[in-house]
Amino acid sequence: MLVALDGTVLIVVQPALRRDLGAGVAEVQWTSTAYLLAVAAFLVVAGRLGDRYGHTRLLLTGVLGFAAASA
Repeated sequence: MLVALDGTVLIVVQPALRRDLGAGVAEVQWTSTAYLLAVAAFLVVAGRLGDRYGHTRLLLTGVLGFAAASA
């Protein structure tokens, strides 16, 4: 759910990125691509860590880290 929410925020902010940075459509789309690649790369690692340390503990750590990074 958090990944979808953050992805939605990224889509909403794209027009402002284009306007403020003077970037083209292709350049701004790279922000979405980079975000999705990062999520996909860490998804496998997060699954393995969840198996090792417990899914609840990792979920709480992830939610706190996500909130801190989003702030």
